[in-house]
Amino acid sequence: MKRLLLPYIFNILVLIPVALTPFGEKVGKRLDSQGKLTVGAGIRSISGSSWAVIVIGSVIGLVHPVSMSPLLLIQVIYNALWLGVFVAPLLIRGRSNEVNWGITGTFLFIVLTYPWVIPWGKVLGG
Repeated sequence: MKRLLLPYIFNILVLIPVALTPFGEKVGKRLDSQGKLTVGAGIRSISGSSWAVIVIGSVIGLVHPVSMSPLLLIQVIYNALWLGVFVAPLLIRGRSNEVNWGITGTFLFIVLTYPWVIPWGKVLGG
């Protein structure tokens, strides 16, 4: 199996349940924030829809892995931003109890592994 397919498979497995967040407050609250982030239905539907787009792009990526690899780069960028802008300040302030460790672990996994499989020459037009 091509290693470039692995991130798409991971995205599909992890994000299908998360992408269901717009369809119910209880499901959305449990999956997208584990009750640690107080957000309204509007924000949950936006984030759920965004994650649904990543699932759809990942399904397409199973057939066209190189063409869809910019999707993986987008994930690395927004995951790294979230870790740096949201998680790191909480940890620095000693507020680790406010960190959603499920999301943090998943995002850290993506930031540390996806860059190794992204075909950089093709993504950057080389």
